[in-house]
Amino acid sequence: MILRRAYKMVARDRESGWTFTLLVGVAYVAFLIWMHMHHEMWRDEIHAWTLSRLVHGFWELVNGDRIYAGHPPLWYWYLRIWTWFVQSAWGIQAATATAATAAAVLLLRFAPFPRYLKVMLLFSYYFAHEYAVMSRNYILGWLLLCLFCAFYHPIRIRYFAMAIVLALMSLTSIYGLIMCIALLGFFILDQFRMTNTRTGSQPAEYTFITSPRLFMAVAMVTAVMMFCVLTIEPPDPNPFSPAFNLAALTPSAWPEMMFRVTAGFLPWRKFTMLDFWGGAATYWEPASIWPKYVGSALLLVATLALYPSWRLMLAYVGAAATMMAFQQARFDGAARHWGHFFMLFLAGCWIVRLQFPKRSHWFSTVLIFGLLVLQAKSLVTATYFDTKEVFSGGRDAAAFIRREGLQDLPFVAGPDYTAATVAGYLRRPFYAVETGEYDENVVFHNRRHPFSPHELMNRAVTVLREKNSPVLLVCNQWLPDPPPGITRTLLFTSRPGMVADEIYSVYRLQAE
Repeated sequence: MILRRAYKMVARDRESGWTFTLLVGVAYVAFLIWMHMHHEMWRDEIHAWTLSRLVHGFWELVNGDRIYAGHPPLWYWYLRIWTWFVQSAWGIQAATATAATAAAVLLLRFAPFPRYLKVMLLFSYYFAHEYAVMSRNYILGWLLLCLFCAFYHPIRIRYFAMAIVLALMSLTSIYGLIMCIALLGFFILDQFRMTNTRTGSQPAEYTFITSPRLFMAVAMVTAVMMFCVLTIEPPDPNPFSPAFNLAALTPSAWPEMMFRVTAGFLPWRKFTMLDFWGGAATYWEPASIWPKYVGSALLLVATLALYPSWRLMLAYVGAAATMMAFQQARFDGAARHWGHFFMLFLAGCWIVRLQFPKRSHWFSTVLIFGLLVLQAKSLVTATYFDTKEVFSGGRDAAAFIRREGLQDLPFVAGPDYTAATVAGYLRRPFYAVETGEYDENVVFHNRRHPFSPHELMNRAVTVLREKNSPVLLVCNQWLPDPPPGITRTLLFTSRPGMVADEIYSVYRLQAE
């Protein structure tokens, strides 16, 4: 009797109160705080925070340096609000944890999944590390996806609330835009009510019934999506945002596409510090034949799990195909990008359970449970390395500089896109040789010059002579000797970390 009651408690898939949400939510928040305390942010995280902190207004995040990053502005707008209250770099971690917690509350309280499945989802690799600890814009996509599902009801349609959510989703990332298009298509199809009327011997007549509010909602979302498309594309192709290569979309690219799908559903990470992080940090080998079959099977069963909603099945297949095409023709990405195959699948399972509440949905339950079990090792690996080892040396290098009272010296650093991590933690501008700029921020346009250690040393010597002051020099690679009359002293070298090119050496240059 006790076991039966316990099983009913953990298998319950509808919440009538907030007790369960509160208990699990508190545990989730505690876990995130602990992880963020141990996580040293790297340049992709710090860069967005620095840019959002330095701008003069929200519009500058539409047409300013943000456009070179190739992301829509919502993440930067969100961070800009946080910078009103926090200036230190940990503010972006607070912003990330807050968004992740909000998504967790929506999942725990409103998702029609068994309780044990919701707990497993929260403490899975993607939602307890990749999106919730790594401070990137993709966490807003997950939050808005949960909000869309929480707002959805097959009968009581919240047209404008769902339109606002979809519009915001399109402004999170290119994957948010793709998911927005797919869910908007589902939303439109879902609102058409088809009735079959037959009178006597007359042939059947089909009538499509919809609401004028639907057209207003669609117009609203479409307008925001057009704004996103116009502002997401960098003004010139650069090394961090390559141009489209549509010639890569050939049948022979199928195995490569399926490798990404496989790694998205099953983000298995290698249990070594140097192999854990990066696009290739997965047990799946792109050249192997196995991901081709595993990925194809995963796409097929994920689509079938959305039955009997043919609208959801169509939306998911369309979104997955668009993601695969984008990755093949523009940017192949890494785990944070490939995880959207799994993320959108979860949203589809959430919605189909609302559409057909009396069905058992055992197939999708078994599939999600199996995927989460197979993902469990990834979270264990991520938790171990991110708490025991150094992720990036930027935080330790900045802490040393502050501890030694060197933060007010003229600051020369390079390469600039890696030095931005240290500068972001210090909240100090630095001289960059690639662009000739003196700023905390980095602009990834194609007018940058290649980094040269000799130019970095020459720049540091020039600043030393102009300022008539010792110079703080930070670099992550070999440097030539300074000219006669200048002394270079190595003060600190950060420990090796998971981001291999963010191991920093801190020098002081001064005249003899």
